[in-house]
Amino acid sequence: MNSDVDKRKINAGRVRSMDLITSALFELLETMPFSQITVTEICDRAGIARKTFYRNFRSKTSVVERLVDQVFYDFMQKYDFKTSGARKIYLYWYEYILCTREFSAIFFDPDLYDFITEKIREFVEVEMIETLHNSVSFDPLLSDYYLNFAAAGIASIMREWMKKDCQTPAKTMASLTTRLLSGIVM
Repeated sequence: MNSDVDKRKINAGRVRSMDLITSALFELLETMPFSQITVTEICDRAGIARKTFYRNFRSKTSVVERLVDQVFYDFMQKYDFKTSGARKIYLYWYEYILCTREFSAIFFDPDLYDFITEKIREFVEVEMIETLHNSVSFDPLLSDYYLNFAAAGIASIMREWMKKDCQTPAKTMASLTTRLLSGIVM
């Protein structure tokens, strides 16, 4: 019984450290490019030792990956692509971006844009592959092209929307994204 309590304390401490590190990195991204941020600067900002950083993360990229993976996990818990429909899913994304400054930092940093596009591709592959395979125009030999096109399209549209301070309503952006990407699943 005592070891269960100890594990919860360790897990809570680890989560707290990971949250501090993640927050510190995104605070630094507000003032400098990802490529110029060092692990030492992240640790100083988070108020933790370097060994604590490396107990929790392999690299500063893995800090960004943690946030993005959590966003996709939360998304997959909330929506099922097969039953929710593309427009509702895209609406969630646009509404999420409105509330999340960290996502803006990822989309606007040149060193992270390709990273986020690849993460979107991974998500699209997991969530949309069945939809793609069932579409009339789908050619399995070209699936990588479909997936890359969808991921790059989603990333590009979202980035452009953020450049314009998210002034176009999220509902309008969700409809636009659905229309633009509908060609890959027809």
